[in-house]
Amino acid sequence: MTTTKNPGALGVWVTLDPHDTVQVRDGRSFDAGAGGVAHSVRPWPSTAAGALAAALGGEPESLRGPFVAHRDGTAWSPYFPTPLDLVTEPDAADVWRLRHPQAEDDGTDREGGEDDDVRIRTDLQACGQPDLVPLSLPEGVEEADPLSGLLPGNVMESYLHGTLVEAGDVASQDEWGRAEEPVTAESRIGVGLDPDARTVKGGLLYRTTHLRLEEDWAFAVHLTPRPGRHRPVEKVADPVRFGGLTRLADLAPARVTGWPDRPEDFPGGKVLLYVATPAVWPTGWVPPLPDDARLVSAVVGDPLPVATASPVRDYKHFQRTRAMAWAVPPGSIYLLQFLDPDDATTWAHSQHGQALGPAARPRWDTAGFGVVLTGVWS
Repeated sequence: MTTTKNPGALGVWVTLDPHDTVQVRDGRSFDAGAGGVAHSVRPWPSTAAGALAAALGGEPESLRGPFVAHRDGTAWSPYFPTPLDLVTEPDAADVWRLRHPQAEDDGTDREGGEDDDVRIRTDLQACGQPDLVPLSLPEGVEEADPLSGLLPGNVMESYLHGTLVEAGDVASQDEWGRAEEPVTAESRIGVGLDPDARTVKGGLLYRTTHLRLEEDWAFAVHLTPRPGRHRPVEKVADPVRFGGLTRLADLAPARVTGWPDRPEDFPGGKVLLYVATPAVWPTGWVPPLPDDARLVSAVVGDPLPVATASPVRDYKHFQRTRAMAWAVPPGSIYLLQFLDPDDATTWAHSQHGQALGPAARPRWDTAGFGVVLTGVWS
């Protein structure tokens, strides 16, 4: 059930294939009534963790995911949010990779100046990291937006190895197999409920969004079992609860192929850190790093509101245990510099496909948050 390229420790891949739509709120409060909107999102790691713990009758040792995966015959191929340092111009097939100004002596004025129009606007230097240097657009490109969509595992592997498109260079995305989001949003009208009596409250209507996966797509999770603490995945015959409103999904072991492998070497001690699942770290958007690693630059997306709660089916217990936090979104990247290249290689190999911890809250790193991939940069 596993493949030679997997997220780390021995375990099994499973898929969660929803029967219908998925409804997962982002955790922000809203008022049921005129104009009330419940914001729905793709299932968080905590959504998959709660569903699996309940279905297996106990918590696994750890989970990594969920990742969206596409079925190819009897195998599943994972797809990843496009790294935020890949940019394109509107309606163009060309893609550039942002570069570090120090990568070549191009006369860029780091304090702002005549070449400032090719720099990426950022607030990195105002976020408690004054030494960070923003990445730059290639020469001659005045404006570009991050490339949207998802990349298959083999393309992500090429990106991590630095062979997809080099910093400052241009490439065509035509042969990348990039996919748009395989999720369709469907607007629905809901009603407010009395949590104690489980009855409808008069006049309290709100609007929400349900998400529907396209055919041959599912959510894939890598599960590290805890021997003797829960039943095997193969013993789960019934559908599992997945998301809100008693939505169901089929749980099954899966053969996952195309997981991106890490580079063998990291020249100059330079490590790229790619965020594969939402990350919530004690220092906010800054990842926890070893003492001999320096954060050089970063491209971080807008923070995501994520919520967790106990899977126990008691509403009052659910209310007491729920928590919300702001997460670093998948696709964000960090450029690290190690003093010793050997230390860079050892650390990057150990973290690839793992949850980078510690997390800001207990057990979030074992529930699928903060999974990272490691690559090279120049």
